[in-house]
Amino acid sequence: MTNSTNNTLMVANTVDALIEQRRIWEEGTYAASNAELYTLLGSTLDLFLKVRKDRGLSKAVTDLLDAYKVAYNSQTSLALRIVRLIFVGTGRETKIANRAYTYARVLVVAAERGVTGETLPQFITDNNGIDEIRRQGADGQSPAVLAQKSREYAESALHNQAQLMSVDMLDVLQPVDGAFYSLALVRKNADGSASVVFGTNNAAAVNTVLSLAGKTLKQKAAQDAEHNVAKQDAEQRAENVAQLVAGIAATQAPARASITEAELTPA
Repeated sequence: MTNSTNNTLMVANTVDALIEQRRIWEEGTYAASNAELYTLLGSTLDLFLKVRKDRGLSKAVTDLLDAYKVAYNSQTSLALRIVRLIFVGTGRETKIANRAYTYARVLVVAAERGVTGETLPQFITDNNGIDEIRRQGADGQSPAVLAQKSREYAESALHNQAQLMSVDMLDVLQPVDGAFYSLALVRKNADGSASVVFGTNNAAAVNTVLSLAGKTLKQKAAQDAEHNVAKQDAEQRAENVAQLVAGIAATQAPARASITEAELTPA
């Protein structure tokens, strides 16, 4: 039996076992719990980690895609090929197409973070689920994490921020216990004055505005820092030019003649 045949047989046995695990999950606790899905993805991750290090196993995956008549092309990533083998199958491409891309993204992100199949379920839980991992950017931070950091920045920056205007602390503007912020809806009146016409301490609404404030404040701080650096660079360049001009002027000035007493005395 050739190495190629052995590779195909090994991958086929693993894939068939995972397909059966997927079938049991779908027909059993699909709607009740994601625990089995996370475990299944962990086993799929182990296969992905093994295959991507071995060209022979990678070819075996492609051979199985052909054998199982699962669609792919030259641009299909290895992670997506493996996911399609296990989760898609013939005739299921449309039904689960979007989820396949999501699962493949989870495998890639987990592999980049050094996650193993055993630790994948906890990794998914710690990152607020599969969809949050899919949304993560190149820096590994999901929108939820970025929003939280923006809120934290706003809470810190606004702690001693000068007020825009002063209002009485009415009951409708009282923050929830342990919080410091609430929201006021301000109406512009016909005479140009302003009136607070609605207030809420709804946590979701407050957090949304705090995230927006934090993002805006961080952008302004970055712009101010960039402006200061540019200003310092301009000042330094001006100083360097002034010194250069002064130096050139000094070297080009005519040397003052030195006349000795002997030269002034008539012969």
